[in-house]
Amino acid sequence: MRAERRGAGDPLVRVQVRLRDAGDPRIGFAVSRRVGGAVARNRTRRRLRALCDRELPAMRPVDVVVIPTAAALPASFPELGEALHRVLVRAGAL
Repeated sequence: MRAERRGAGDPLVRVQVRLRDAGDPRIGFAVSRRVGGAVARNRTRRRLRALCDRELPAMRPVDVVVIPTAAALPASFPELGEALHRVLVRAGAL
């Protein structure tokens, strides 16, 4: 039996969400080489991790995979935060 999965996208970031019955939310990151070299990918991952920490208290019990696009690297921190919040709401994680 396949669990219910949902996805949502934005020009800066995409998410895949799988709903669970109970437990704390779990978040993973999949940063492609299209974002840039190792330094750029790690910087993007750190920024997204900090933004996800802000959203964590309001999240339902879900598994989330956050996938940034190449446009996430030059985006400002507030722009990236708004995009992440939008896609999390659309995917049903919040």
